[in-house]
Amino acid sequence: MSIKDVKDAINIINEDIDLADFIGEISPDLIDKAEGMLGVKFPESYKYFLENLGCGDIYGQEFYGIIKADFINSGIPDAIWITLKMREESGLPDYFVIVYFGGDGDYYAIDCRDPNKAPLICWMPGESKYDGLHTKIANDFGIFFKETILNAKENW
Repeated sequence: MSIKDVKDAINIINEDIDLADFIGEISPDLIDKAEGMLGVKFPESYKYFLENLGCGDIYGQEFYGIIKADFINSGIPDAIWITLKMREESGLPDYFVIVYFGGDGDYYAIDCRDPNKAPLICWMPGESKYDGLHTKIANDFGIFFKETILNAKENW
């Protein structure tokens, strides 16, 4: 998992910090609570993102993470809240964690079955199936996060 890519992305964010709106650092205890609530282990790249940024947006791109300890009475961009909601409403598999909205009704989720190999996939409510094939978006969260920020900055 690419913590280096997340660090690179944080450096890009810091160059344009007045365009960024991130909640800030999340404690390891709250990250553990989120993993427990979802019944998964996050990959290291996503944990690093949560520990340093929490959730937020830059260049019009919003990345879901942790807002507060109350995951049930929350909303976007709370990854735990939207993941639980999509599990209930669209049959999202219990090993996916939604971290981004693609804009066309599709969500991007980390496949957390193996935190050492946790690709990002596309989940389309109403179309994707629990046991179906899913479109792979990136090999891991770090790569996705960095590439999305770089592309958004270029088009900003």
